[in-house]
Amino acid sequence: MQEPNLKYFSKEEEDVVTQQAMALIEQGKDDEADSLLYSLPMPAEYLQTLKEHMGLEALINEGVNLSRAVEKYGQNWLSS
Repeated sequence: MQEPNLKYFSKEEEDVVTQQAMALIEQGKDDEADSLLYSLPMPAEYLQTLKEHMGLEALINEGVNLSRAVEKYGQNWLSS
């Protein structure tokens, strides 16, 4: 299993990635845009729901940024 994406983004970095993703969507590159958007932190509660329905391994394999869930629920969230 690959390492989880726990990268921190400043507000400015999040804005840049979002703008890049929107440009990709306008070019019809939806898969690339999705990958970029998955790299951004998501709300912890949303990630908990995704984990319950998809499983942690799927989230990690998709490169979903899990940093806010770990921040809120602790490092054990990655193993429970």
